[in-house]
Amino acid sequence: MKSIKKVNLFHGASEHEITTTIEDETYHLMPDAHYNLHSYFEKKHRYAELNSIAKKAFTRESDLIDSELNHHHQMHYKHAIPADLCQKFIQQVLEDKTAFNHHKVITSILDLILDKNLDQVLSSYFNSEYTLSWYSYLETLPDRENRSYSSYWHCDGGPENHLKILIYLNPYKEHLGNTKFLTKETTDQLKKIGCLFNDIEKRTENLAPLANAKGIELEEIMYENIEAGDALIFNPNQLAHIGKIPETGTRHVLQLCFIPSPFHWKDTINHAAPIQIGCQPFEGLAEKLLNYYDKSAHQVPDNIMIPDDGTIQSSMQLRWLIENIFPDKVFAETMFTRLIELDPKLEYLHAYDNVFETLKLSFRDSINWGGEIDREDIEHLAQLTEYLNEFTHSCERYAPTNKPNHKAIYWPNPEHEHHPSSKYQVLPYVKKYPIMDKSTPIGSAGSCFAFEIARVFQESGFNYVVTERNDDPMSGVLVDGYSPGDQYAKFCANYGILFNSISFKQLAEKAFDTKPIKQLLFQQPQGYWVDPYREGVAFLDRQNYLLDYPQHINATRNALEMAEVFIITLGLNECWEFRDGTVLSRNPRDNMYPYVKHKTLSVQENIENIQSFFDTVKKFNPNFKLIISISPIPFLATGHGETKHVITANTHSKATLRVAAEELVNNNEDIYYLPSYELVTECIEDAWDNDQRHVKRSTVEKVVEMFKDIFVKT
Repeated sequence: MKSIKKVNLFHGASEHEITTTIEDETYHLMPDAHYNLHSYFEKKHRYAELNSIAKKAFTRESDLIDSELNHHHQMHYKHAIPADLCQKFIQQVLEDKTAFNHHKVITSILDLILDKNLDQVLSSYFNSEYTLSWYSYLETLPDRENRSYSSYWHCDGGPENHLKILIYLNPYKEHLGNTKFLTKETTDQLKKIGCLFNDIEKRTENLAPLANAKGIELEEIMYENIEAGDALIFNPNQLAHIGKIPETGTRHVLQLCFIPSPFHWKDTINHAAPIQIGCQPFEGLAEKLLNYYDKSAHQVPDNIMIPDDGTIQSSMQLRWLIENIFPDKVFAETMFTRLIELDPKLEYLHAYDNVFETLKLSFRDSINWGGEIDREDIEHLAQLTEYLNEFTHSCERYAPTNKPNHKAIYWPNPEHEHHPSSKYQVLPYVKKYPIMDKSTPIGSAGSCFAFEIARVFQESGFNYVVTERNDDPMSGVLVDGYSPGDQYAKFCANYGILFNSISFKQLAEKAFDTKPIKQLLFQQPQGYWVDPYREGVAFLDRQNYLLDYPQHINATRNALEMAEVFIITLGLNECWEFRDGTVLSRNPRDNMYPYVKHKTLSVQENIENIQSFFDTVKKFNPNFKLIISISPIPFLATGHGETKHVITANTHSKATLRVAAEELVNNNEDIYYLPSYELVTECIEDAWDNDQRHVKRSTVEKVVEMFKDIFVKT
């Protein structure tokens, strides 16, 4: 049996009600109710606008977390308040039914309830700040005859984005009454057929016949492990729910309703929308918050004048100082109010040191040092300590005291009146890291600047690791710049020149067989063959390459396992990439272009590549220490000629590599930086050969001398 009639909802919005009977159950359905609700609250009463403004005003993105509430719109939250406090609340209500009917009661415990953990859960769900709209104390008896409307299946008529928190003051086992939910998917299906937002007088307890008839699977959720102090958090507009009537005793619940806000909840309830007692309508609340937001946004900021002697001469200046110390605006305002009440004329608090001392004394006198210390007190004390440390350090940033090299603070000026100095007379480092001596196994890899360094190391008597030469004239292997029998090797092994950071990662991957890399050969017009991953190494025929390959891989691995200190020189951030993601160690030969594409590496990519190289080697050689340098030798050519000059491209490349090197050093205990780039480009007056790209031999020797100053034990 089915009938249709027109009813009125929401201040004149007409609704068609469909009455249908299934298996002796009568259902009153309103298929358009959820659409009308959306229009009524989100548009007419501006809740969609409130959501948007609150998200834009949110500044605590770093606090956001992923929780069950985000995904399912409900969660069981453990230990919202201590169990012993729950018993005290119940006792108060038993003695006085109106015990909770005063704002001071809820405000006194909100800080306890909305601790950091619950605050993260709520702000992460709203993706904004939030505020408490209203609260109530629910005492539910096992009485089916006088049951409330909430003990039937329904969704709450209100904004789509709001939350209820039910804090259970006694455990489930004492009353066997709870709240049951349907999933979001099931709820949405029921909304479409007109269930859940119908007349509250016509709600039903049994949805099964209707769901079966409509092909809807009912997925009920209920938590039976609720203890005193636990909470159920849910969006009552998005999830169908029913208050299960207690069976064995009275259920005591503290109910709180939250909505998004552009302001922290303390600021909101103190200035824009005070907390209401008992279930309250949502009409007008969003508009109240938005009006306060507009008023705050259009207020003319106070002018803050700081005198040259640094004294505090106005209350606005003092307030700004306190706000700089404590990020919590509400707490900062509280502290400012206390200070200005203490010294309204700033007779004592005109000096920064006096303000700091007063704040420290305030914490000393207010914190319960002999008992349980409030977590927020600890956080605020930590903020004061951090601020004072930062302030002291800031004042000493440019001071010569407590610096390893006080001459390193200011740029050398040969015309300085009191301390003339030239940059050509300094070495651009501050601290020494004596991590080796001449007997320490040392290796290197990198650009053409790197093999210049490798040669000087060998000439200077360092224990330079050499695991592969090319001394057999019949091997069919050619190494550029090396002839069989030469005294000094180009590198530890014949891996050739490595210009980009991915090549270092590939070097470790091949050496330790952590990632398969194709064996590729490209023939050149002269007839010999080249491996694109080994620039500066050639093979007379393919058989020579195949015979050499396993020996070379073993030699590379041996070198990386033997070296306790390894220097790499990063050359450039432009590279050429095969379609599988591997890269050439230099630029393509003519027959390589069909298989490669040009790529410019970002700072993060360079960091990740060198980190991968370091981590891979460190796994097999725990004594491995890495020293990073940037090659001062500029680009020969840029692949961005249509938009950039080679000099501009080179500057970008060196800056990118330099930033990456800094991050790697900061992030790793056994990675160091050698400022060879700075020494060559700034501190050597006549560093370059006639081609203005390569450095003189004397320049390389100065780099090695600086290396010894920094890293070699005296």
